[in-house]
Amino acid sequence: MNNIVIKNLTVAYGELIVLQDFNASFGTGIHWIQGHNGSGKSTLLKALCGINPVNLGMVTIMDYDLVKQDIKAKSELCFVADKPEVYPFMTGIQFLKMVAKIKGVKLTQELYTWLDAINLTQYKDTEFSQMSFGTRRKFTLSTVFIGNPQVILLDEPFNGLDKNTIEQFELWLQKIKNEKCLLVVSHDTHLLEGLKNTVLVLD
Repeated sequence: MNNIVIKNLTVAYGELIVLQDFNASFGTGIHWIQGHNGSGKSTLLKALCGINPVNLGMVTIMDYDLVKQDIKAKSELCFVADKPEVYPFMTGIQFLKMVAKIKGVKLTQELYTWLDAINLTQYKDTEFSQMSFGTRRKFTLSTVFIGNPQVILLDEPFNGLDKNTIEQFELWLQKIKNEKCLLVVSHDTHLLEGLKNTVLVLD
């Protein structure tokens, strides 16, 4: 089974068509999306998670139609945007608990172990307005550990991360790359070379 199936997808901003009649399918593994700026990489990820509306075509996530079965489809995925847009008054732990509540799950020991590994536990009660960009990024990246998503969409996941967090994340990617479907947009080519299964180039 393909975790993601895209058929004749068209996404537009007003009269500007960014993706047109786009077709692709992705199974388990790490799939690296390449392309020049403006080629539609981030637009594609946002369409696959329902942020950008699908103007034409169809997207299925784990066999659930993203439009007709949106709640079930979205329950199977996690999207980490390139910029951590979070309520500034929220603390780190409040944010993670909010994501868990939306997904209808509880925070797991695996998540808390991850927070310890990347030195994030000390910031769990800090408001996002008081965090550095890198710390905010680490909290949003940590959502991949909530709800056991089978499809993970990552937009420039390594931006703003310190060396230890990158190393820990690479270890996790190696561990789960044969279990989940990951679409990754990243300019850090050297970090993905040993991890990727396929490369999709948008032009």
